[in-house]
Amino acid sequence: MTARLAVLGLSFLGMVDTLYLSLQRDSGPIPCHVTEGCGDVLTSVYSEIAGVPISWIGFAFYVSVFGAVVFDVFGETPTFRWLRAPAAAALGVSAVLTGIQAFVLEAYCEYCLTSAALSTAICALVWAGSRRARPPVEKV
Repeated sequence: MTARLAVLGLSFLGMVDTLYLSLQRDSGPIPCHVTEGCGDVLTSVYSEIAGVPISWIGFAFYVSVFGAVVFDVFGETPTFRWLRAPAAAALGVSAVLTGIQAFVLEAYCEYCLTSAALSTAICALVWAGSRRARPPVEKV
């Protein structure tokens, strides 16, 4: 239960982070307090996939994770284990995007790095928390 509640909190933080980026993206420069490259990262050719800003895709991921955990905690359907593949995909995408920031753009966005850290933590918690003992196999 602890992993589920942690993922619930982390996914909520991810929703706030990505929603802020998505809404502020087109309304002028985004203030960076730790790094200096938010504008460069968020306006680069790598910030969209087929015309959709990656921040909106991240928001959809965090909303899906949040919803699945809510259903798992308060419902009867064990949806937490279904998050393994999306969490692993988010980890992979975050690794690629962080690599692009480091080696291609040579600029960092603190909000993007926060999202990468959140998706990494979610992936670790989902994989660790969704392990369940398998029922013993009956021999015939």
